[in-house]
Amino acid sequence: MKAIVVGCGRIGAELAYRLNKRGHEVAVIDNVPASFSNLPSDFKGRTLEGDVLNQDVLIRAGIENCDVLAAVT
Repeated sequence: MKAIVVGCGRIGAELAYRLNKRGHEVAVIDNVPASFSNLPSDFKGRTLEGDVLNQDVLIRAGIENCDVLAAVT
């Protein structure tokens, strides 16, 4: 499954990490770069800094082929 998690606070980071550990392809979007420090060091997904309302950010995250988007802001 391909997932996009919007928001990398405590809950968003935990969701992204658990999905990633279960073998899913995960992209995390947040507009505050320091938020990505909430992800564990062994997180293997992608991180994208930017505004989720920006179409280019969503395209770079893989919105065209994703199966699920979780807004955790």
